[in-house]
Amino acid sequence: MNVRVICDFDGTIAEKDMIATMMREFVPDEAEPIIQAVYRGEKTVRAGVEEMFQLLPSARFEEIAAFARRNTVVRPGFQEFIHSCGQLGWKVAIVSGGFDFFVHPVIHSLSTPVDIYCNQLDLSGPRCRVKWGVLCDDACTGDCGLCKPSVMRQLADGQTRFIVVGDGVTDFKAALEADYVFARARLLDLVRDQALPASPFDTFYDIVDVIEDGGSNLYAHL
Repeated sequence: MNVRVICDFDGTIAEKDMIATMMREFVPDEAEPIIQAVYRGEKTVRAGVEEMFQLLPSARFEEIAAFARRNTVVRPGFQEFIHSCGQLGWKVAIVSGGFDFFVHPVIHSLSTPVDIYCNQLDLSGPRCRVKWGVLCDDACTGDCGLCKPSVMRQLADGQTRFIVVGDGVTDFKAALEADYVFARARLLDLVRDQALPASPFDTFYDIVDVIEDGGSNLYAHL
């Protein structure tokens, strides 16, 4: 059985949404209306994130990056989760709307290699500009920024089963195309509304418990 795990970063691996955390630290008054507009669905993720990073001077990047790394707290059990997936031969991809300067340091600290899809910043001008890692393909009209369903379609081969791990609305389109979902926070409400096959989690230890339970509902869907 070929299984690929598509795992979100912000709010999932990292306990906080690092983009919102950075914006509230460096440009709180200007960024907060944009953050709320994205949460309410009044702006797309792509448009909102581009607007927010345009608020940040490129000259402050090292300060911003240091703040992000210092404030990234990894959800407990993540290392064990990666190990469990590796033991089963499941391939893990970190698919994040976040940025390499705070995603890569966490993931590269692992002993088990995983694929990473995330964004970068262009610092060549006076203001930070977003360089999107994977834009929406023709099958997605969500203006997602980094598009998780597009990544899944790139990886699909007709035989692979997909597990999505996430926490928010940006993970929902991916969840709709998954065989199974591990969900928390807003994503949990959304997958329950759609009666998708899913398990809740608080820490990655919760996911490991389900993975290691050979008789769990997870395996009925893979």
